[in-house]
Amino acid sequence: MRVWNVLRNDFARTVCSKAFVFAALGLTAATFLTGMEELSYMQSENDLIYIYGIFQYLDFQLLFLLFAAIPGAALFCADWENRFIRFSAQRCSKRIYGVSKGIACFVSAVLVVVVSEWLDLMILRLWGFPAVNMENGISMALGAFDEIGYSERVYLYFAAVIFIKACCAGAFAEFALWLSTKITNVFVTLSAPMLAYYVLNTLMMWLRMPSKFYPGMLSKGLSVFGGAGTTTLVTCGIFAAFGAVFLVLFTRSCRRRLENG
Repeated sequence: MRVWNVLRNDFARTVCSKAFVFAALGLTAATFLTGMEELSYMQSENDLIYIYGIFQYLDFQLLFLLFAAIPGAALFCADWENRFIRFSAQRCSKRIYGVSKGIACFVSAVLVVVVSEWLDLMILRLWGFPAVNMENGISMALGAFDEIGYSERVYLYFAAVIFIKACCAGAFAEFALWLSTKITNVFVTLSAPMLAYYVLNTLMMWLRMPSKFYPGMLSKGLSVFGGAGTTTLVTCGIFAAFGAVFLVLFTRSCRRRLENG
C-alpha cells in the first residue's frame, strides 16, 4: 500500500497541480500563437487533419517537449532544494520514491500533450473547420494511418497520432527527470527534452540509421510498422521502453544521491 500512497501524492503534485493546467493551456496558446499566420490562409474546405498536419511542422513545434516536462520532470529538483527528499524517502523507501516519481513524471507529460492537442482540435472545430473534407478524403493522413479516411473514423486517427506524440513527450520527460539527479537545476531539466530530441535525431541522421526510427519520424506517426493499430502499438512501445530505461536509471541515480548526500 505504501507505493500507492506515494504515487497518489505524486499525482496530486503533477496531474492535479496548477503547473499541469499552466502546461496544458500554455502549450495550446503557444501552438496557436505560432500557427496564427498559417491559419489566416486556411479556407473553409481545409479540414482538421490538414491543419493538424501543418501544426506538426511549425517552427516551435518542439515546445511540446518543454511544456510536457513542466509538471513532473522537476520533482527531484524541488525535493532536493527544499530538503524534503530525505523525509519522503524515509517514509517509504528509496526505490519506491524513485519509481513513484518516474511514473508520475511520465503520466503527467503524456496527459499534458493529450489534453492540449484535443483542446487544439476543439478550438479548430469551434472556429468552423470541418473534421474531414469528404471530397478530398483524409488530406493529410500520414504513414500507416492513410486508410482512415471517413468522418466517423477521423477521431480514431487523432487518438492514435496524439497518443504517439504524448508517449514521446513522456519518454523525454523521463530523460529530463534522470538528468535532474546529475544536474540539479530546474532550467537545465526543463530544456533537456528538446535538446536531447534534437541531438538524438541529428545523430541518427548522421549515422545513417533507418529513418523510421528517428524521433522526428516516430513522434509524428510517420514510421510505418504495419497497419494503423500495429504502428500505434509499436511506436508507443518504443517510447515506453525508452522511458522505462530512464526510469530505472533515475531510481538508481536517486538512491546514490541520497546515500552519498
